[in-house]
Amino acid sequence: MNERRAKLRADTVVHGRATFAGDAHGVRCTALNFSPAGACLMFPGGTPVPRYFQLALGLEPAASDVRVVWRRAEVVGVAFVAPRAVPDVLPG
Repeated sequence: MNERRAKLRADTVVHGRATFAGDAHGVRCTALNFSPAGACLMFPGGTPVPRYFQLALGLEPAASDVRVVWRRAEVVGVAFVAPRAVPDVLPG
């Protein structure tokens, strides 16, 4: 399979929370891999995921704005609106 990403992603399993507009609580998700540019997220089956939302990974206090780039069933690929640093070790 050809790799189309500009940056390689680190395979991981990090729990996160996606917050959609108008939803104060958010939805749990799992990051299967990520890089400073984006992430692959798994959501519970049947979760309607909007094109833009906020994502917090691990125990990060601040959420990042993301946009959906692709979708396959309960898995979505997102790009961070603003590039971010990815720590060597994520807490949580």
